[in-house]
This record gives sequence, structure tokens and C-alpha cells, in this order.
Amino acid sequence: MRWKTLAGVVIALAWLAPAVPAAANEPVQIGLSQACKLGQPVSYPDLQPLLDVDVDAMTDSQVRVKVDQVLAASKGIYGRVAEAAQEALDGKKEGPEKDTRDFLKSGAQSRWYTDVRLLTSQTMAAGGPAVKEAANKVLGVDSIGAMLGFLDEGQHTARAQDYRDLVTEAKRTGGPEVGKAATAALAGTFEDLRVFLCSGWLAAHAKDQATVTPTPRPTSASTPTPVQAVTPSGPTLPVTGSNTVALLIVGASLVICGAAGVVIARRRRA
Repeated sequence: MRWKTLAGVVIALAWLAPAVPAAANEPVQIGLSQACKLGQPVSYPDLQPLLDVDVDAMTDSQVRVKVDQVLAASKGIYGRVAEAAQEALDGKKEGPEKDTRDFLKSGAQSRWYTDVRLLTSQTMAAGGPAVKEAANKVLGVDSIGAMLGFLDEGQHTARAQDYRDLVTEAKRTGGPEVGKAATAALAGTFEDLRVFLCSGWLAAHAKDQATVTPTPRPTSASTPTPVQAVTPSGPTLPVTGSNTVALLIVGASLVICGAAGVVIARRRRA
């Protein structure tokens, strides 16, 4: 019977206990800032056709035109190339004719390599695991062609994989609203993934948090006001004290002794 009673108590407590919904995990912050800052993809021009020329067979005018073309293609993208091209056109070292020829023969190629490698390293540092892995591979190859391929196409493919992994993780660890928004993003385009990471994730997480029932805080019990004793004005009962208790003890002892005497007398007669 005891185990049945215990089981009944446990079941009753289970029914009475309020259900506490599981709180959704906080959104992962990795990748959010990069997704929000990402602008339109940059096109990285291939300068090799402009540099593959026979400088010695060209006139000074042709050389200057070619340097102008390299400068126009490099502005805003290849900083070192553009700076060196402008210095060559200004002729600050040995004059415009000599400086522009030296630039096309060797100066442009070395600076272009430095710019492309630096851009690849910067993209790797700001990317996720897939971007870092792809960038590390082309840096190991150490060729302008391989790094240009990464900057123009490879980084976008790798970034899409990083975004997809982040959205999948959000779907796994988030609440119902986060899961719903993540599912829609995974079924969409690269831009859908980016928008989810930039703003949709946090908005859905806020909705999930709003639906969680807050746990009521226990309120302190009010201290009962002590009741002051009221002195009766009418007749009172007689006060009993230590004398009454002593009389009771003596009387009980006499009764016990008398009962013991009766028992002993009966045994002797028998």
C-alpha cells in the first residue's frame, strides 16, 4: 500500500507542476558582421595581357599609353600597382620615358603579385572555415593566376558554404521561429542566406524569446501581526500550579503500588 500511495503522490505533483518551455540558444555571432558588411562582388582585373608586351619594340608614346591603361585598370583595386604607375608617368626617378619602360618591364609585375597576395590574405582573415581553407590552398600554390581565380570565383563559392553551415546550425539550435526562417533561407539563394544571417536570425530569435512564459517570482509572505493578550474582566478559573502536579504524581504512585500489592497477594495464595 505504501508504494501505491507514493506513486499517486508523484503523479499528482507531475500534473500540478507548470510546464517550462525550453529556451532557444543565443544566436551565434560568428559571420553576422561579415554578412552585413558584404557589398557587391568586386571584379579583379587580369593585368597580364597589358604587361605581356615587347617594351623595347614600342615607342615612348606607346609605352605611355600602356602605362595609362594599367593605371586605369588598377585604380581602387591594386593599390601598389596604381601608385607605381602614377610615379612612372610623373618621371620622378629618371624621367617619364625611362621610368615608364622600367615599370612595364619589371615594376608592374612584382607590385601586382604583392597586391593579389595581400588581397587573398585579407579575404582569408575575414572569412569562415571554408573561405580560409580555399584561400590557404591558393596561397600555397603561390601563383597570380590561382589567387585571381580565388578572388573572382573561389571565395564566393566558399563563402556560400560558410553561410549555409551557419544557417544550418541556427536551425538546429534555435527555436521554432528561427527554424522556420532558417528553412526558408536554406531553400533560397545566396542573398537569402546573407539576409538571414544579417538580420532575419536575430528577428526570429526575438520572437522565440517573446513566446517563452516568464517564471513568476516568489513573493515574500506577509508577517502576521501578533495578537495582544486581552486581560479578561469577568470571573476567571482557579490557577493551578506546581502543587497540583505534585498531587497527581503522588496519587498515580499510590495506585501503582496498590495494584502491585494485589498481584503479589494473589500469587502467594496460589
